[in-house]
Amino acid sequence: MRLKDKVAIITAAGSGSGRAGALIFAREGAKVVVGDISSKAGQETVDMVRKAGGEATFVQVDVGKVEELRRLIETTVKTYGKINILWNHAGIPGPGLIEDTKEDAFDKALSVNIKGGFFATQFVIPHMKKAGSGSIIFTASSAGLRGSPWSPSYSLAKGGLIPFTMSLAVLLGPHYIRANCICPGGIDSPMLRVFVDRKGAMKEDVKENMIKEVMKKNPIPRLATPEDIAHAALFLASDEASYITGAILPVDGGGIARMM
Repeated sequence: MRLKDKVAIITAAGSGSGRAGALIFAREGAKVVVGDISSKAGQETVDMVRKAGGEATFVQVDVGKVEELRRLIETTVKTYGKINILWNHAGIPGPGLIEDTKEDAFDKALSVNIKGGFFATQFVIPHMKKAGSGSIIFTASSAGLRGSPWSPSYSLAKGGLIPFTMSLAVLLGPHYIRANCICPGGIDSPMLRVFVDRKGAMKEDVKENMIKEVMKKNPIPRLATPEDIAHAALFLASDEASYITGAILPVDGGGIARMM
């Protein structure tokens, strides 16, 4: 019960690492607000949490829309009376090669990948100050720590979350509000397949073989599971990390270390 009596918001909790986080956070005692653009996927996560004996509420949200983020925060406070944890997990692959990038796709990628976390954080800060502490977590990417030839706009957006996290740590530390950032490498998820094949033109076996060959070069030669990412977030959200803020945590099987 590492999060007993805590209230946690997780965006993009309708699938993947966000869903894993909702289940794990609830198992550890948190009341979880599941934010997701898909009402079907989000409600499925809530049902899974409740079936396992936890407590969760779904709020539909497009994190690229500021007023929907405001509603997410307000609904959480109205439902549970406080907010202790905000995990800004939502993200999209966005456009691929810079030569093929259109302005509307670029704008959408930055809106979801960076603007969403910025404004959700803005809205949650007063409530965490009132509570006397809090934990804000961002999901960036190893692509934000080094260049990605597949996704320059993704590297730009996720890279921007890293100094933002450190700025928040300096700003909010005196209020005992912590800000930390997870940088996953490849996660076994549909989103990874989109990174590899933006146009959906590859045969499935070719795509999977490409992923396997890339991961063989990792010190830990496998993809991350959603639970790998969720457990890192659990640690950063918990009181076990009460003296950790401004940290940038690669969860990538040693991929960044190998590249250095």
